[in-house]
Amino acid sequence: MKYIDKKEKINFYAGLTGQNIVYSFIGAGFFTYFMTDIAMFPAAIVSALLIIMKVWDGINDPLIGSIIDKHTFKNGEKLRPLLRYTPLPVGIFTVLIFLVFSTEEDLLWLRVAYFIIMYIGWDISYTMQDVAMWGITASVSPDGNERDTFVKWARTIGSCVYGVFSALIPMAIEMVANATKSKMAVVTLVFAVILGMGGAMLSARAAKAKERVLVKPETQQKSIIESFSLLFQNKMLMLVTLSNLFGALGFGGQLTVYFFKYKVPADFLGADSIIGALGLTTIYGAITYGPQFIGMLFADKLKKIFKGYVNALIFMQALNIVTRVIAFAIGFEGANLWIGMALMAIGCIPMGAASIAQTSIFCDSIDYMEWKTGKRMEGVTFSMQTFFTKVSSGITAGLATLALSILDYVAVDDAATTFIGTQSAAFDTWIWPLFMLTPAIASLLYIIPLLFIKYSPEKRAQVEKELAERRAQVNA
Repeated sequence: MKYIDKKEKINFYAGLTGQNIVYSFIGAGFFTYFMTDIAMFPAAIVSALLIIMKVWDGINDPLIGSIIDKHTFKNGEKLRPLLRYTPLPVGIFTVLIFLVFSTEEDLLWLRVAYFIIMYIGWDISYTMQDVAMWGITASVSPDGNERDTFVKWARTIGSCVYGVFSALIPMAIEMVANATKSKMAVVTLVFAVILGMGGAMLSARAAKAKERVLVKPETQQKSIIESFSLLFQNKMLMLVTLSNLFGALGFGGQLTVYFFKYKVPADFLGADSIIGALGLTTIYGAITYGPQFIGMLFADKLKKIFKGYVNALIFMQALNIVTRVIAFAIGFEGANLWIGMALMAIGCIPMGAASIAQTSIFCDSIDYMEWKTGKRMEGVTFSMQTFFTKVSSGITAGLATLALSILDYVAVDDAATTFIGTQSAAFDTWIWPLFMLTPAIASLLYIIPLLFIKYSPEKRAQVEKELAERRAQVNA
């Protein structure tokens, strides 16, 4: 039996598109560049801000998830109403975060305080929306295979939108600023108003999705403490979360724009090109990460070949290690940079299925915990997804800016005629290995927790069968 109709899918995917347009401003590498080179915060301050914000995320996300799990609206739902109420505050705070009212040193304390307040407001509203957005994927259908297909396309569409916009927005901002001779801060704010607020309003369409696996009041968690207790009993969830936190140590991707700005000649694409470091970063992303979209389309094939998504994830990370080590050995001088990017493109093809695999494992863990304890925990489970997404981005950005600080990085205004040779000797020596090899090391660490997950396709089938029998008895 099929539960999800075409109209429901279109509305949910449209809402997911809007949400990822918003997140492409804050979750991608451009956010770090905005803080260091547009808002002109010192690198050490940026590193401290990002780490502090992500510690806040570590407290905030599971707390909000547990509150969602213990609360049910009058209509019996606990997730869908949140998708109606959260888009407006998400859009407003997205715009306010990118308001640069000054770059004066004597107002640094005020700028930092303003930024922290705006980020906290954004984070609370976004977390509530994101937990509901992905939590509902575990409740939209009681059929595991239909749910997997729904998750596959949700992740594919969401990742495509995020990838395209996170790559094109910095390039578009830079090109508009160069063409109009406008300040980057002004152009960034205009883009935030148009796409940030517009994406947030579009995300409200996700509320058309339906919750079909509802929580019985008598089986609902009675307290936040109980929610956290169940969270830490969910071995699959904790191991995947640990893998993602290890993966966050690969902060080299956050250094891409700095590598292209200070190590690649300005005339790399031609003397008259208006494409600068941000544009080169976009081209690099399109070549190396664009092929991930192919992997998303064949996620189900990878699951079949490797007998489950856990083994598929291990294969993806291993291939990433191999291609990055080879690309590093080749180097980036001249045409070698193109060769290295081509190698990484090959390694990234199966990586596109990683987010699909992780979400599927999360959904499986919810079913498993219901089978084991009689309680469903979509809220706190997907708050952990939100948690590791934001904490991981914070760790990578924080480590990247910490590395810049250690390497004595000093931002050079975009009005300069050349950037090569303007940084320290330590920066020139270490930026390439940090950029290329830290993600490979992170992939190696990522694999280790996955080796301890034991949830075979046969076990999954058993859990789904017995849950269906229990629900039939309750509804009889």
